[in-house]
Amino acid sequence: MNEAERAFVLKNFSEYYQKAEISVPSIEQREFGIGGFQKKIEARHMGFPNNGALKNYLIGNTPLYISHSIAYYKYPEATPMENKEWGGGDLVFDLDMHAGMFMKKEEIEKVRNDAISLIEQLQADFGIKKEEMTVVFSGGRGFHIHVRSPEYRMLGGDERREIADYLGGIGLDYRKFFGRIDRYKIAGPKRTDWGYRGRLCKLVEKTLQERPQLIHGRLKKEEEAAKLRSCMEDGNWSKTTISDIVERLEEVAEGLKVDTINVDAGVTIDTKRLIRVPNTLHGSTGLAARTLKTLEGFNPYNDAVAFGDEPVKIKAVLDIPEQEFSNKTMEKMKKEEEKEVPKSYAIYLILKGAAVISSRAAYR
Repeated sequence: MNEAERAFVLKNFSEYYQKAEISVPSIEQREFGIGGFQKKIEARHMGFPNNGALKNYLIGNTPLYISHSIAYYKYPEATPMENKEWGGGDLVFDLDMHAGMFMKKEEIEKVRNDAISLIEQLQADFGIKKEEMTVVFSGGRGFHIHVRSPEYRMLGGDERREIADYLGGIGLDYRKFFGRIDRYKIAGPKRTDWGYRGRLCKLVEKTLQERPQLIHGRLKKEEEAAKLRSCMEDGNWSKTTISDIVERLEEVAEGLKVDTINVDAGVTIDTKRLIRVPNTLHGSTGLAARTLKTLEGFNPYNDAVAFGDEPVKIKAVLDIPEQEFSNKTMEKMKKEEEKEVPKSYAIYLILKGAAVISSRAAYR
């Protein structure tokens, strides 16, 4: 990227921040880090007394990336880290999709559905209230879920790893849900159990309705299926006449792994992690890290666009596929082809290294 293109990007980033609403909770206790064209974090140990000071910095200095600590510090600008005096931190989850120049529709849907499932699981299994969670599009290829609950604030890295492992199904073995009370009686999960135990019962119920023979051919008879359903009422799994019922649930239990959430554990367990400031721009896409009220139907290439439709003439340095962007269909471009495109799309392609501003272009 040449100097003219850098100036073009930074000018538009600065103009975005003049109008943007940027608000970081407990900002005076947060450490900040900034990045530019070389690295996402080029400097850290910064602090701001209030959100107005942060906004002025973004307008005047215009980093490509800005992140804040998940942690709360007494002295956020102090160095080394131990001098900051850690006072707990948000519980943060990062869901990302490894994609090419653009995420495909099915990739967007997958990471969006994972985020929806994560929120539901945090509510059902951990009792976290919806109002204690903030959902943010990362500006790149996924979502950040910020949990700001006093109950989780002081968790250390080991405890946070346990939560990440639980959500990811690490070490999950459904056989551990069962135990022999005596020679004849097997105790197991109930429908009303929380977490994976209750979900296993739901999967068994679904299998009984749709493919009972997957467990055992005998379950095609309603009276046998009723006995298995009765097992899940009180947790006494000795009521079924299928003596090896635990082993026969193996294929059904595979569905538990499909339901697990693939969070980036490194983000969750790191109590000193810096995470993108909500509603700021992502320096690799020019998209805004939008704070979202709902994930339903969210499409980053339409709903996180930060710039207007003023035409900018670009030249492709790679073959660029057809892509929906800013509620329009952008035609594919061949390498070396020149074309006028909306400013938002031009900035995206420039930051992706897929295009440059045409030498014959006049741009603002």
